[in-house]
Amino acid sequence: MLRRKNVVNLETYFRYINLEFMTAFMVNERLGGYGVLKHTVKNDFDLAYLAQNGVPKAVIQHLADSAGLDIKELVSLLPVTPRNLLRYSDNDLLSNVVSDHLISLADLFATGTKVLGKEYFLDWLHHEIQSLGNEKPIHFLRTHAGIDLIKTELGRIEHGIFA
Repeated sequence: MLRRKNVVNLETYFRYINLEFMTAFMVNERLGGYGVLKHTVKNDFDLAYLAQNGVPKAVIQHLADSAGLDIKELVSLLPVTPRNLLRYSDNDLLSNVVSDHLISLADLFATGTKVLGKEYFLDWLHHEIQSLGNEKPIHFLRTHAGIDLIKTELGRIEHGIFA
């Protein structure tokens, strides 16, 4: 017989599993899905696998298109030079550092679109935000610390906490 405490724990567990699946699903879609990744993404472990082993260069174009960003703007956020990227074909795997950054950006773009909607999120990224010291959020996306900062800000907006 299940006790109330066990039921609450199960509800929390299933909520977490569903959230993890939805996050992985949204990131998978932003990165191009199986057609581009050549790997099935079901959970965070699959995303970690992709980050470690590399994603194809074609992911960059797909992420830019799905996020509504110019490809040059997206490339400027990556820890690699545009000239270095020219050496890769679309099917070549990127380094784990670049792949991890792309996955983090895809997660952020999925979260931003969910919280603000695609058009407003893009507009929000390019305007100065008082709670970010009157900086544009897009300027923070070159590092993981900056991506985390912007995700935290989106979480505040989602929960109605405006600083």
